[in-house]
Amino acid sequence: MMRRICLLAAAAALAWGQEKQTEPAVPNVEFTVYLLSGIVQPSSDDVPQDLAATIRQLHNLFAYKSYKLTESFIVRSRSGPNSVGVSTEGFLPGSSGLRYYFSYQNIRVSDGKPYMVHIRNLSLSLNAPPTYGPDGKQRGNSTVASIRTDLDLAEGQKTVVGKSSIDPAGNALILVIVPKVIE
Repeated sequence: MMRRICLLAAAAALAWGQEKQTEPAVPNVEFTVYLLSGIVQPSSDDVPQDLAATIRQLHNLFAYKSYKLTESFIVRSRSGPNSVGVSTEGFLPGSSGLRYYFSYQNIRVSDGKPYMVHIRNLSLSLNAPPTYGPDGKQRGNSTVASIRTDLDLAEGQKTVVGKSSIDPAGNALILVIVPKVIE
């Protein structure tokens, strides 16, 4: 009988100790990514209503006559020291085969609210289809535009990360990111 009581007491102590050692929740972060075109020729802006304030600011900052949403997508990953990066790619609609590659190495979320999200090694590149010479070998560099950086973003804030010229006419690719922390 004494043996059973000792075993029950040991099991209860072990269970109580395990309850107290719960690890803190590691949040996920969902990024809404917008790829905008800054266009030098006058035309009307073609962007969703939720980007209207951002576009007004861009008109005040840059000399582009209009802006167009070229592509948008959502990526999601876990925060923390052991988080792994994200990468995605696709073709830009309406382009002549331009392909984008978006990635980052990892993310970290601040402890307190309002949350700040740190992104490490964010990269966006826009590549043209390869061209080949008469000998069948690929010629030249196919990267049309690229943006690479580390950055800190406030949760929910639309942030213009950067812009890169994409053609001799002066049109540009503009990267806008909005983070959302999911607990």
